[in-house]
Amino acid sequence: MPDDSQVQPNAAVSKYLKDLQSDDLLLTLAWEDWLQIDAPNADGKFAVSDVTTRYHRNGYDWVMHAKLYTPETERDPNLGFFAIHGGAGSANNMDHTPDGRPGLARVLAAQGIKTLSCSFTGHYPPNNDWKLPVAERQPLYLFDEEIPLEETLDRNLKCTFNVNMQGAAQLIEEHLAGRRVLAFGHSTGGPMAALLHKWTTTAQIIGLPGFGSGGPDGWKREWSASINAMPDGFEIDEVSRRSVKTYKSAGYEDPEDLCPWGGPEPYMKWADANKSQMKTALCDNQHNGNYDKLDQVIEKTGLPHDEYFDHFGDPDPAWLKSASVLLIAGENDKGHWVKGGDVLDNKREMFFANKYRAAGAKRVHVLMVPRYGHVGYAELYNEKFAYLWLWAYKNGYFS
Repeated sequence: MPDDSQVQPNAAVSKYLKDLQSDDLLLTLAWEDWLQIDAPNADGKFAVSDVTTRYHRNGYDWVMHAKLYTPETERDPNLGFFAIHGGAGSANNMDHTPDGRPGLARVLAAQGIKTLSCSFTGHYPPNNDWKLPVAERQPLYLFDEEIPLEETLDRNLKCTFNVNMQGAAQLIEEHLAGRRVLAFGHSTGGPMAALLHKWTTTAQIIGLPGFGSGGPDGWKREWSASINAMPDGFEIDEVSRRSVKTYKSAGYEDPEDLCPWGGPEPYMKWADANKSQMKTALCDNQHNGNYDKLDQVIEKTGLPHDEYFDHFGDPDPAWLKSASVLLIAGENDKGHWVKGGDVLDNKREMFFANKYRAAGAKRVHVLMVPRYGHVGYAELYNEKFAYLWLWAYKNGYFS
């Protein structure tokens, strides 16, 4: 790999890095500057492998899958990057785009950063081979044995936030042990990244680079209540499934010139083969803070109250003092930016940033990027999100 340690940032990158040194909570990036954001390093070769871990919680064994990206030459052998997708996805969200370009995990690995990209428990079958169409799918919680439907339905009520966190932390300790880790979670994965520090042992979570990430679910519930937008709870046995209709109704359509795969139909054809396309009611109700529905689950399962509610707690304030947060939002992201209207602090990423700053996080900024919506991580120029994170790291933001 070429020695490019002395690569100098161009004018657009220099402006961005200068803005990161300011006390302003909200930073903006003009589209013309966005197009000039380039890589801090030359790309190098890397290997990709599928890894799993098995563990026990809530009366069952579980398997969690991840893709591990190992650069031929690491920029910083003490650094690791963790990524986890949103609600109905898999590790493929961060591996490749619907039109075949590298996903964010591959971009990071090419830049010399060892990266672990996890799938929610049950969301990635062996060899990514879904046997059933989306309408008939259920999560696949084990790789080495077939689970009866009745047991799967019971597991759907017991595959808690904590089940995913235990698996993610175990994978980190198996593949990024002892490293300083930057943790990125998209959408429903955002709160998982925000609380990952409570689960790791030797790995140290040093910062939260984001895109459409938000933060802890307790804060999300507080934000929803503050703008009188508490979502309705899902019936506890429900499994929601993605479709072209749900894609459009969620407001995920972005400008055609950013979506080289075409429109929602081609995107969903790719997604049906590469993502789980389903989300349990438990996952939704925990993410949205629907307390009454969670009480119903507890009554049915008999599991401890804390198993369903402890993730609504705040991040550890002692950890926050050593962690930096860089939330990036697309200006067309309906949930993370548009919702909240004209009052800046009512926008979800701004609400979270204010919470992080008030809680004592080392550094906190929100960067608003023009034109993108919630699926911007897969759209044209997606590599620039990773470049923004890496420039910030290279210049000490997460130190």
